[in-house]
Amino acid sequence: MLTLHRFLLKTNSHKVKLFKKKYKFNRESLQYEEVKFSFKKFLVKMIPYTISSLVFGALIMFLYIVVFESPEEKVLRAENEYLEKNLEEMNRRLEQSDSLLDEMAKRDNYIYRTLFEQDTIPCTIRNAGIGGSDRYAKYDGFETSDLVKGIAKKLDRLESKMNVQNISYNTIIDEIRHRETVSSSLPIFQPIRPGDLTSIGSYFGYRMHPVLHILRMHTGIDMNAAPGTPVYASGDGVVITADDHNSGYGNMIEIDHKVDGLSSRYAHLSKILVKRGQFVKRGELIGKVGSTGMSTGPHLHYEVLIDGKQVNPLRYMVASTADEYRAMIEAANYTGVSFD
Repeated sequence: MLTLHRFLLKTNSHKVKLFKKKYKFNRESLQYEEVKFSFKKFLVKMIPYTISSLVFGALIMFLYIVVFESPEEKVLRAENEYLEKNLEEMNRRLEQSDSLLDEMAKRDNYIYRTLFEQDTIPCTIRNAGIGGSDRYAKYDGFETSDLVKGIAKKLDRLESKMNVQNISYNTIIDEIRHRETVSSSLPIFQPIRPGDLTSIGSYFGYRMHPVLHILRMHTGIDMNAAPGTPVYASGDGVVITADDHNSGYGNMIEIDHKVDGLSSRYAHLSKILVKRGQFVKRGELIGKVGSTGMSTGPHLHYEVLIDGKQVNPLRYMVASTADEYRAMIEAANYTGVSFD
């Protein structure tokens, strides 16, 4: 008992824990008495330790977040730097594309559209904005929001300019196709080749009719040639007449050229080689020279009409080569003999 007492005096302690219980030395009774556990006192005693632990933990967390990066944060930071760099490069390339489109617009307005007699497209239409600031609100809230919004605006502007340019080019292409159709449809090809042409029997205008012997309007050109000489379509078109029920014209073909009300007629044929409703191309064989109907000799009576009214075929007739053109002029200078 004395040995235990001396041990407690040396440690200056009045409490000891034996068998997981706490005892307090009572000086009056000179005995150890068990200390009853108080939860309230325990909590009060733990408060300083708890506060110290929280402060220390917060300090460690702060240092970890601010000073040190987690592997995930390092990856995210690298990705952000990569994206920002590429966004800036995209922005630069968009500016170059925008400048290129402006140059294309200038060429389109002052060369292509002028060449094809189209009105120029005003800059206010070519550079029309894409309305609404709310359109780009979805990009707000990030460090790169301004950069992303700038790229989105440039993309929209670029798309708008491209749409206008596409419409302009389509208009020009339609005009080219129309002119190509008009060009191939005009009845300018000589229906009898100059080498097969004997002479010009009669021109467009008033002259004495060889059968009726009266002064009468001759509504076409008589092209004298041997029987069976090939007759060719003077322009692209659709055959609207191909029969022998045309009294004075005999076997006749009429082609609607589907442009500016133009049509052409080929009369007194010995043979018809096309059918009504058939599409023919310029230079295509359609018949052969004959002397059917009111005719006194083999020849081709050729007419050109506008909205059903005959006009002088020489206004449209050309030759494919200089030699053929000279031959046609020489034949025109020789009046020859009229056969209808």
